[in-house]
Amino acid sequence: MLYLAIQMSKKIKILVIGGAGYVGSAACAWLRDQGHYVWVLDDLSTGHREHVLSEGFTLAKAGDQKAVSALLGSQSFDCAMHFAASCLVSESVKNPQKYFENNVIQTKNLLETLLECGVKNFIFSSTCAIFGTPQFDSNDKTQKINESLPKKPINPYGETKLQVEDMLASYAKTHGLKSVALRYFNASGAEPKNRVGECHIVETHLIPNILKAAMKNQKVEIYGDDYSTHDGTCIRDYIHVTDLAQTHESAMLKLLQDKSPIGRFFAYNLGSENGFSVKEVLCAAEKVIGKKISSVIKERRPGDPPRLVSDSALAKKELSFSPKYVKIEQIIESAWKWEQQNVTSKKAVFLDRDGTLNEDPGYLSHPDQMILLPTVGESLAKLKKAGFLLIVLSNQSGVGRGIVKESMLPSIHNKLHEHLKSYGVKLDDFFLCFHTPEDNCECRKPKTKNILKAAKTYNICLKKSYMIGDKLSDIQMGLAAGCRAALLVRTGDGKKTEKELVSKQVPFIGDSLLAVAEWILHQENADS
Repeated sequence: MLYLAIQMSKKIKILVIGGAGYVGSAACAWLRDQGHYVWVLDDLSTGHREHVLSEGFTLAKAGDQKAVSALLGSQSFDCAMHFAASCLVSESVKNPQKYFENNVIQTKNLLETLLECGVKNFIFSSTCAIFGTPQFDSNDKTQKINESLPKKPINPYGETKLQVEDMLASYAKTHGLKSVALRYFNASGAEPKNRVGECHIVETHLIPNILKAAMKNQKVEIYGDDYSTHDGTCIRDYIHVTDLAQTHESAMLKLLQDKSPIGRFFAYNLGSENGFSVKEVLCAAEKVIGKKISSVIKERRPGDPPRLVSDSALAKKELSFSPKYVKIEQIIESAWKWEQQNVTSKKAVFLDRDGTLNEDPGYLSHPDQMILLPTVGESLAKLKKAGFLLIVLSNQSGVGRGIVKESMLPSIHNKLHEHLKSYGVKLDDFFLCFHTPEDNCECRKPKTKNILKAAKTYNICLKKSYMIGDKLSDIQMGLAAGCRAALLVRTGDGKKTEKELVSKQVPFIGDSLLAVAEWILHQENADS
């Protein structure tokens, strides 16, 4: 297609909503590799801040009209790509209202803001679930799903995605919106450079669950073996996440080359056009890994159709869609490399220093005057025993102002270690900022540069990690970095900070560091 060959005269600027998630982060990786300018907006409810690959980041929900409007007031974008949604079929059956709010209302608010700010090119992450259980013509031997089949979703997830597609078609007529809905089949695999891949706190997708089970010598759970398929298990079409990412760029270029003054809406099915049963995927994984993987049959999950395989002819014709990962073994191999890399990932507790670990300054010029707060040593010992790295984050603006010399800091750190030695614990590292507030750096509170730097240095998974502090900036930093939780301790400025908190910013406030540490350990026990 001509539009794919045209080189844009300027760098294309793309707002990626949900760019911290699985497919969204893979799309960002691809787009940046092609030389585009990418900005991510994500609320980090399920995404990972350390997986964000972009020039800029905004922490907000897709439908936060104030935040999106402010961003669009400071940045101009040629196109928006929307990946943010709740996407678990079984959860949607149990909690349909959540899916209507997150997938429909949030998208409606987003679209209204984009249109008000002049962004009229929109790529939507949709799903084959809008087709429900397709009813094929008796003469159709392929039983592949093309765009013309009736759309009859059988679960709230598919219903909410169809509602958004209908909204896009309507906005094309009423608001001049140009949009493309890309209906994924089963997004799978990991980005080739292993920068991003599937990483969910609660994993429901088949391939990563097979691989995780193999690594832990556990059984794979197969939900139903009495479907009307050749081996009784569900058949799905698996499409590599990078093939999806590339097609988002193709869809964007199609819209940007369309000079028509009227709105347009296009929809394409994206799959490999190959169907594999659960048992066949399990067998393929055994070949890739080179070991037998045990399985156990469970009851069917509600809302699961027996067979979903794509007919992607239209995308091939109009978007030059040409998947590179056509074999299920290729997809599994890329996912296996990602899982092997992630198995070494660590968890951490990030700690403010003054007011959380020790009494506030007064000791900087005389480290011997440093005094640990009550329960600190015992608390850190418990967290260390539970496998957490202990990372101290601190702003040393006195260094930037010339009040304190940087050469004095090792003696301060040594004094901390001396206090903690009797508890058998040592802090793993210090990540410090030496800027003043006037410098407007990327690491001074409440910005996240040092948390992200620590995560990269030690291969820390932030979704398994926590931030603890006594100041509002500590809480904001932990939330913005995508930690599992940011927690407040009432020592230092904690009692004053408690009055400044917005509802639900923190799930727990402790009178001491020990109370907070025990809350964290309770979460760990609940997970296991």
